[in-house]
Amino acid sequence: MHKGKSINGREFFDLLFESDEFNTELGKITLAAGKLEAELKMYFTRTEVKEKVSQSTLGQLIKIGKKHDLLDSNLATALEMTCKQRNYLIHNIYALLIDLKAETILERNNLIDSDVHTYLERAWQLKTNLIELAEVISIK
Repeated sequence: MHKGKSINGREFFDLLFESDEFNTELGKITLAAGKLEAELKMYFTRTEVKEKVSQSTLGQLIKIGKKHDLLDSNLATALEMTCKQRNYLIHNIYALLIDLKAETILERNNLIDSDVHTYLERAWQLKTNLIELAEVISIK
């Protein structure tokens, strides 16, 4: 149970690591990002993009879509922001919490143990955004 106790970044990381709810959401983010990548690849195949997309990452796929004018500016912006959030949340939490990464998307200063719920909410929102973007791409 979280009590609103002030903690440092390493302690906070340990709480995140131990949180089954947070880790479940991270797993769902990974699955949802994979779905979005696959939907983009299928969309590009339908539109006969000649570039090889089968091994492309989400960021590369967004660049391909923009290059071929397959993403309107609002969709491209949403995809870029979501990709940045996904990369930050999945790859950079520890670096953020030990001051190797700038504080941009997630908080690292003045953390309390109950901020695990804030991180959980951010993960849930990101998962939802990934799923919704995959649905938008699937109907293109």
